[in-house]
Amino acid sequence: MHDPRPGPVIVAIGGGKGGVGKSFLAANLALALAQRGATIGRRVAAVDLDFGGSNLNLFLGESFPERELADFLDDRAENLDAISQPTQLDNLRYVAGSFDLITAVDPLRDRKLDLVRALVGLKADYVVLDLPAGSAPATLDFFFLGDIKLVVTNPEATAFHNAYGFLKNYLLRRLLTEFRDRKEIMSFILDHYRTSGTVAEVRDRTITSLVENLRAEFPAVRPEVTGILQENTPLLVLNRSRGRRDRQFLTRFRSVLEENLGLVCQALGVIPENRRVAQAVRDGEPFLLAHPRHKISKQLISWTDQLTDQRSSRR
Repeated sequence: MHDPRPGPVIVAIGGGKGGVGKSFLAANLALALAQRGATIGRRVAAVDLDFGGSNLNLFLGESFPERELADFLDDRAENLDAISQPTQLDNLRYVAGSFDLITAVDPLRDRKLDLVRALVGLKADYVVLDLPAGSAPATLDFFFLGDIKLVVTNPEATAFHNAYGFLKNYLLRRLLTEFRDRKEIMSFILDHYRTSGTVAEVRDRTITSLVENLRAEFPAVRPEVTGILQENTPLLVLNRSRGRRDRQFLTRFRSVLEENLGLVCQALGVIPENRRVAQAVRDGEPFLLAHPRHKISKQLISWTDQLTDQRSSRR
């Protein structure tokens, strides 16, 4: 088990597919963390890491950010605190994403490590990361940075498919990162996914098969592989659920993850489909503040208490 990293507790929210509710969850969890921690001086920062499609500020009720992530990446700001902006809660600030980086082929190619250091260096107790859609290496690395990792999906088949792909690529990225200095193991992992022979001869390419073969070939790495699969595993959130059938899909999805990836992901919970959520977005209002007594708001606060309690017990 890795020693706790100094700095803020980072909550990373990903999911693979766009439009599943990552920004809604990121904004409202940040609001709940700030609300629940106001009396103890808890400082919270919400960071939009989307380049070209950022909208976290809208879910926080902030229409026109004066500064954005590009100011840091283009050396117009020394750190992220310098471009963080206030919200309706005194102890919650946010860093807006960027639209003017959309033309860049790889806006993080030379600055990813600088951005990681800046995130860890934010003057906050909790930092909530709203990750972009997809499974780009940089996105997976920022997800890996999370002390608490959440994967958001909705009942659509494409959303479950993309969430599965996101988690599979995340695990592969973790394995490749863990063993990057051991060429023999790296080659073994890469060879597992290289096609050779006829279709009938193609081997089982599930992560569970890779892990089984890896443990057999390199017994000394068994504890490290087990740690990757069992420590700090992502929590699942099903958004826009319309009833029991959708919740059953989530149960089946967890079984597929365990069978094919060897990953046991607990479900943090379900957010039901509700017209007031869409209305709050259209009105530019943070849902948690606009509807504090709504069952979804109470559920978000309950999740926040659950996550902070679990984090405290690990320290």
